[in-house]
Amino acid sequence: MDGRKNMSFLEQKDLKLRLEDEIPKFLDGETRRLALEFAAYLRANKMQPSWQSTNSWKSLHKGQNVCVIRLLEGSWRVVPRISRWNKLINSYDIYEKELGEAGLKEIVAANVNHCRSCAGCAPGWKISIFETEHENVCHNVPVWYKDPGEAELNCVRTVLELMKRTIGCAK
Repeated sequence: MDGRKNMSFLEQKDLKLRLEDEIPKFLDGETRRLALEFAAYLRANKMQPSWQSTNSWKSLHKGQNVCVIRLLEGSWRVVPRISRWNKLINSYDIYEKELGEAGLKEIVAANVNHCRSCAGCAPGWKISIFETEHENVCHNVPVWYKDPGEAELNCVRTVLELMKRTIGCAK
């Protein structure tokens, strides 16, 4: 595979790598297609992905980080950055009605990210998502979508549209 995957933070920073150029170096087949379509969706909806850190890109809407994409060998993660707002608006609570009406509760619940002490902040926290208590949830990334399929990406798009609406109201 391509040597860029093994580049240092500073090497990648200097190149300002485009997400769409890097996806084919990490992903194949259907996973590649879905990731490229998602990147196109972000651009078409004014959430331009820009390089953030080693093999990671962030998408902003009106200056707010709404999504992070991380590429790994043969895998990818999509993280709606609603987690950054948890301290202010209590997790997914503000979107429960809309996500529930869209039939997305199970998808969100299936993608709760449990603490692995990646930042030394274990043991995680207790959080309620759709009136269900989850134990040992990651402090930084309570929900992420690992190798999302069509259904998960539709859920992420719905969350991002709700986030954009919320950001629009706050300004």
